Amino acid sequence: MTCKYVSFLGIVACSLFGMTVVLNAEQNGLVNRVGKRLPADAAPLERQVYRYMAREPETLDVSVALARAENSEFLFERLLLFDQNNDLIPGAAERWDVSEDGLTWTFHIRPNSRWSDGRPVTAQDFEYTFRRLLDPSVGNRLAFLYYDIKGAQAYNTGGNTPPVDLGVRAVDDLTFQIMTEKPSPFIPYLAAFQGSSPVPAWQVEKYGRRWTDAGNCVSNSSYLLVDWRAGDRITFELNPGYSGPNKGSVERMVEIFTVPGSAQAVLAYENNEIDRTSVTVEDIDRIRRDPVLGKQLYTFPYFATTYLIMQTQQEPFNDVRVRQAFAHAIDREALCRVVHRGMHQPAYSMLPSGFSASAGDKYKSAQVYNPSRARRLLQEAGYPEGRGFPHVEFFITGKTSREVQAIQNMIKQVLNVDIDIGTLESRALGERMYNYEVPMTLLSWWFDYPDPHNMLTAPWRSRPKGFGRQDWIHPAFNDYVDRAAHELDPEKRLAMYDQAERILSEEVGGIFLYHRYAFDLRKPWLKGIKKDRMGFYPYLEHNSNVWFDLYIGATD
Repeated sequence: MTCKYVSFLGIVACSLFGMTVVLNAEQNGLVNRVGKRLPADAAPLERQVYRYMAREPETLDVSVALARAENSEFLFERLLLFDQNNDLIPGAAERWDVSEDGLTWTFHIRPNSRWSDGRPVTAQDFEYTFRRLLDPSVGNRLAFLYYDIKGAQAYNTGGNTPPVDLGVRAVDDLTFQIMTEKPSPFIPYLAAFQGSSPVPAWQVEKYGRRWTDAGNCVSNSSYLLVDWRAGDRITFELNPGYSGPNKGSVERMVEIFTVPGSAQAVLAYENNEIDRTSVTVEDIDRIRRDPVLGKQLYTFPYFATTYLIMQTQQEPFNDVRVRQAFAHAIDREALCRVVHRGMHQPAYSMLPSGFSASAGDKYKSAQVYNPSRARRLLQEAGYPEGRGFPHVEFFITGKTSREVQAIQNMIKQVLNVDIDIGTLESRALGERMYNYEVPMTLLSWWFDYPDPHNMLTAPWRSRPKGFGRQDWIHPAFNDYVDRAAHELDPEKRLAMYDQAERILSEEVGGIFLYHRYAFDLRKPWLKGIKKDRMGFYPYLEHNSNVWFDLYIGATD
């Protein structure tokens, strides 16, 4: 074996990645430290190291700060997990069931499961977790996702003391229950959502917000935190105490800190310093043309939608005709083809193709590019050829992108309306959105779990200021999604969501731009990613079992 030092990231890259000898795992007894037998084409255990890049996490406290955990969600085994098809599989719970009235979901915790410090994983851990993520003093921005749990909304929005009858309880050490006011068929999906990751109460109470620091972090999955070098990298290794069904394959995962998909990340990939990186529009054409990289490029639909939000309760966007005019002024086909180099699919409604209850192009006419209709609507709203249109500021974070400039130019060209672009720091923009103080901005919603309750209700149902990012209110939409959330008949339920999506598109709660696709570069020796039922090889952080199936092959 020969090795060379690669100064770019200060890591060792070995020529073993060029080996052509296949070691037979069965003959050599290739079993890793959690007892998982690796496939026959797996490289030796010392090479079972998966290297990737991500922004440095602010915390690993996934259940209350998911957006700041940065690709480390696999540390915690939730009650249930998603497989490569986004179907539910057992996690910390070996099975689950629901009462006849649909109000009580019972999760049966796997016996003999352990935290990485050796303590047993119990139903009490999950009761503590759910109570904590709803605690208003914790400031969990995603607490609203759990409001269908009995007493959750009242506690999170108004109470200081958790009610005794909050609908989460440990019946005994191995039985955890979630209770709702009305039947809520999406609860198992919520149990598999990354934000439902369990936390060890004894570590939280001892270290507070620093409980996930190196030396303090206790986890319950197949991996544990072993090292965190600020500004450099974080290292995870197999947890020898894990005995559950979702055992990891690679011995070690190394998360190197940088911006995923950046020029730095792509260069590191080309230098064999990492095994996978996402790809952005800046590099896509070069990669597609490259005879080597082009063969290592994977694409897959990611259930995410990018859209514009406006202050719909303030002039001028309180007039639906203005919102419709703006929607018809934007050429999504050109935006996807030219600006995004064919990396995304034009969107005219919220739910992406393949997602449950997706309308596809059914409501395309409500927001399709139509300059003449856009001008007519703006004239009917009292702004002929844009005359008299008030000053509107389009807030973004960072420098102005080609995408924002393209939208600005389309609105100017079609409607003769000038939109000014303003810049805010990310946290400041977020706070202003929650206070409904952003006239116009660009947002994306990535699905949390594969149910329309998440992609329609969560971002679009009207909520009090401080609990949602946009101020659109439509009573009929609210009624449809509220009733759908508690409807047990699948056909009736999906029909309600379909009507809700129709209203959202036609009334322009938001201007939908595109459904996102993800593009990855993956080394030939990175194996174990299973094809989903649509024929893609996903690499979705939502699917924790995909992380666990990864292994390094002995050849490419």
